[in-house]
Amino acid sequence: MKRRIESLTKLFIIFFVFIVIINLIPVNYILVKPGIAQELSPLVTVENGFKGGSKGDFMLTAVSTSTASVWDIIYINIIKPSNVIIEPIDKHIPAGLSFDEYLEIMDKYMEDSQLKSQAIAFQKAGYPVIIDKKGVFVSKINEKSKAKGKLKEADKIIAINDTMITNNQDITELLYEYEIGDEIKLSVEREDRIIDYHIETIETEETPGKASIGIIILTDYEYKFPRKVIFNTRDIAGSSAGTMFALEIFNQLTEEDITKGRRIAGTGTISLEGTVGRIDSVQQKIIAAEKNNADLFILPVENYEEITGIKTNLTLIPVNSFDDIISYLEKTDNGN
Repeated sequence: MKRRIESLTKLFIIFFVFIVIINLIPVNYILVKPGIAQELSPLVTVENGFKGGSKGDFMLTAVSTSTASVWDIIYINIIKPSNVIIEPIDKHIPAGLSFDEYLEIMDKYMEDSQLKSQAIAFQKAGYPVIIDKKGVFVSKINEKSKAKGKLKEADKIIAINDTMITNNQDITELLYEYEIGDEIKLSVEREDRIIDYHIETIETEETPGKASIGIIILTDYEYKFPRKVIFNTRDIAGSSAGTMFALEIFNQLTEEDITKGRRIAGTGTISLEGTVGRIDSVQQKIIAAEKNNADLFILPVENYEEITGIKTNLTLIPVNSFDDIISYLEKTDNGN
């Protein structure tokens, strides 16, 4: 009996140590789960806006991410929970970036999305906005990029194959015309000199199947707005809330309440042209919205294929532009 107890004790200890080890072994994957669906009126305030007149809510959505362990990988592959996915860390954090550097870039993306959302909202509400484009600049260079050792951070990108660049969307659209491995001529301005580099395109985790230079770029704008907008979004980063910011600001600028009493969640980047752009992890954001009693969920058309077959009681509204959203909300109410 004593030997049996000792054997069971040893087995328990071995099993316990095994569980501890597989939970501590680091892997290059992260867990993505439904996160928050946050009402925006407490986070966004427009100077002299109609803030108290809204009977409904606009809500941003975000996912929760955490570093995965070996146990997480085993569990997810066996149980296959519908609301949790596991993804390579390189899909979210480009190779060569530390986590702190990544957070710094996400903060810049958040700031950029807030500025663009203000520009769209003010313009659509009939207010003048002055926008001065300062240029497109290199922010970070991927470790795998063929531009490493050539480009430098803060280089201003002037042209690709002699086609002038005015914003980061120009670069994305131009690169769509090339295959992975093609060589392009990239012209940059550095210390008042124009320098041409010939750089081979690569495939990255962030853009599988598409040609990329392997750099992170930021477009620098200078804005002049007619009123001040205050954001209280310290714990939220990235650009995917841009569309929802624009809707909240627009609603505070106009007397008509376009929520019409509805709780309207959503996601999507916003451009200065009013285009609603693709985001990651749309299914997890829909789940977060439904858990927080949303009525509608606005998402980019580009993400709509990802949610085929998803079970939800939300009304899903795929859109191409900010105008699409306003048109839909003005024509519908809680009964339609």
